[in-house]
Amino acid sequence: MYKKLNIENWERKDQFFFFKDYDNPFFNICTEVDVTELFNFTKEKELSFFITSLYASIKAVNLVEEFRYRIKDDDVIIYDEIHAGSTVLNEDDTFSFCYFTFKSSFNEFNIEAKQTLQNIIRNKGTFDPRSNQDNLIHYSVIPWISFLSISHARKFRTNDSIPKIVLGKYNNKDNRLMMPISIEVHHSLVDGLHVSKYLNKFQEILNKPKIYL
Repeated sequence: MYKKLNIENWERKDQFFFFKDYDNPFFNICTEVDVTELFNFTKEKELSFFITSLYASIKAVNLVEEFRYRIKDDDVIIYDEIHAGSTVLNEDDTFSFCYFTFKSSFNEFNIEAKQTLQNIIRNKGTFDPRSNQDNLIHYSVIPWISFLSISHARKFRTNDSIPKIVLGKYNNKDNRLMMPISIEVHHSLVDGLHVSKYLNKFQEILNKPKIYL
């Protein structure tokens, strides 16, 4: 479900129209998050680090309203919930798109996510980009690379306003596990302040998995 944003009464109206028709209205921020506590939690509970980190991220996304904004035709809409679409590696070293429905309960999310991954393996991977669905975050996971910057393939002249988040290879730095993260967002909807709000929520969940998971 979603509702329309009243653009005329929106405090970011001027910024929205300023960036809306840019050839490339997206900006990207790369930084690191501390996943030490989450990593230890997954080992203790025998959980998938991929599933738990994805859940922590999409939970943080849903707590920041601007990450639920999308452009639809000439309107801005606000989704009630945003879900996750992630690349998943196939056995033949190709990748599939895999979709995970957000649940407020981690246990429910974990059960369904494991079943979703099993289905992908059973079906030997499917390539379903769901081009018409925009109540998503497009995730990529690159556990082999601890990147410093990143760029994305994009189709210009489209109404795409979906954020893209990339999680990379975590490394030990001063006895803490630090994971690179890239956040790419449409500047007519999201500013750096909103990215920082997402990152702060994400880090809070990563720091306290026993509370949030």
